[in-house]
Amino acid sequence: MITSTTGGQMLSEREILGIGKDLLDGDPERGAALLTTDRRVIYSNAAARNMLRDGSARGQDATLPALVDRWVEAFVERMRNQRGPASADWYYPDPDDRKLRISLESTVREHVPHVILRVQSAIPWAEPTVRRLQSRFGLTLREAQVAAGVARGHTNAEVAERLGIVEKTVKNVLMSVFTKCKVRNRVELALRAFDAPVANINTRRGS
Repeated sequence: MITSTTGGQMLSEREILGIGKDLLDGDPERGAALLTTDRRVIYSNAAARNMLRDGSARGQDATLPALVDRWVEAFVERMRNQRGPASADWYYPDPDDRKLRISLESTVREHVPHVILRVQSAIPWAEPTVRRLQSRFGLTLREAQVAAGVARGHTNAEVAERLGIVEKTVKNVLMSVFTKCKVRNRVELALRAFDAPVANINTRRGS
């Protein structure tokens, strides 16, 4: 059994494996790990462990490099001070030597807050395909089609014409896409889709 640091509630091994499976099924192209709010890794896939094993000093948990551990600590503090979902992105070890892209997001499981860590190569994907957008962000087919068009710079009218739907439908779908991708506008959506950092959710370098 794993004890959460918030509320003393328990997650069984079966529940942890189920959460881990959700992470892998929802985003098969990246390493993924589930952390408690005291920065303990309670589930990680092989990709995450391999990519983070770089010989540097370890943090609170043996899986996490010390620098990543400090990022998680700062992120957890933000979670406690912010209402609603939180997310953040960093380049590891730093923006100039971009080996890995580290993404963090808040999640609540069994009424207990946790942190999802995703890790991948820092090389951006060349093209935000519909299938990849569906996989990464849990979008429906229509949402992914709209997101792909907007990310490539098409107007709502152009997206509507290409998909054979009305412009109002594009606008409505786009609002759902913004929510699922955790962005606020078309520019941020394009950055997300092309796997570039969204500046306004990044914290300062070294924090």
